[in-house]
Amino acid sequence: MPDVALRGIPEQLHQDLKAAAKRSHRSLNGEILARLTASVRPQPVDAAALLERIRRRHERLGPIDLNEKRLRRLREEGRRRWRRGE
Repeated sequence: MPDVALRGIPEQLHQDLKAAAKRSHRSLNGEILARLTASVRPQPVDAAALLERIRRRHERLGPIDLNEKRLRRLREEGRRRWRRGE
């Protein structure tokens, strides 16, 4: 398998890729390969299968109470996590 060296990556992009790799439970190399593959060979989306997966997940979760106060709290929590790089 050929190797490719990538030079001149901006520091912020490098950090963003590392964070994305961590979230995806992949190595940095694995994350880059997954993203390159997806951009070069995009997979067609099976809309029916996707909707079915969403429906099943929604059934498992049950009803969710998202009143305005709870939405604000969740949004602020997400912002704090994003700032910390989680």
